[in-house]
Amino acid sequence: MKQLKTRIGIFDSGTGGFSILHRIMKKVPSVEIDYISDDAFAPYGEKSDGEIIERSQLITEMLLRRGCSLIVVACNSATAVAIEALREKHRGVQFVGVEPYINVLNHKDQFPGIKKAAVITTELTGNSQKFKELKQRIDPEERIQHVTMGKLASIVEDILEGGLNEPLRLNLHEELEPLRPLGLSHLILGCTHYPLIASLIERELNVTTVSPGPYVANRVSDLISSSGNEYTSDFFYMSTNSMVWEKRTGAYLTSLLRYSLAGQDVQ
Repeated sequence: MKQLKTRIGIFDSGTGGFSILHRIMKKVPSVEIDYISDDAFAPYGEKSDGEIIERSQLITEMLLRRGCSLIVVACNSATAVAIEALREKHRGVQFVGVEPYINVLNHKDQFPGIKKAAVITTELTGNSQKFKELKQRIDPEERIQHVTMGKLASIVEDILEGGLNEPLRLNLHEELEPLRPLGLSHLILGCTHYPLIASLIERELNVTTVSPGPYVANRVSDLISSSGNEYTSDFFYMSTNSMVWEKRTGAYLTSLLRYSLAGQDVQ
């Protein structure tokens, strides 16, 4: 009897989780992947903790009905607010969350040329107890500055939907303005939307960005049992606006990642 492939579920409030999806597709062989974009409830950053927990539970149930044995909460806000509640309710399911990689200054060998770093997050993530505890534990001396971005996730969605026009370029320039005087060498991207325009952010600020995708993919790879060297080239996608599952190709994903780090992320 042919062994069924492991099925992984991924969800985010929009397309931001595609930065995580891409890394998992490149890292973990012989899996099937379902991705839910919760567009009908986006953005999560404007919702209460209770609403995000309730929504995350609903999305999780959808993925479990699809046969997913591991679920990636590919949203920093949902990870910060809801992942412990998900683990408590679904004790037999493995959950992998997303956190900003604040540990950069303790691993300088991995980041050549690092001198000064900051982490950017949405307001909801930045105000969450989980993020505050993470920052205090890893960076008690506060060597890494934290800056919240009120509109950046929405700007990313607009760029991916309609392309980078002049008004959006100006919006991006203005949103990143508080970071310019900081003299940063590295910028930690604390929202899964942000890596989708990493190349634009690097160009605007002359920094090197640090994305969570590789670390999440490594964690998923460690948790599941997979074999062979056949990597998935497509995935199943559903937006909660339509509630219809569609099969999407790797080429579709690559086209959306055109503003990420070409040559590093888009392969």
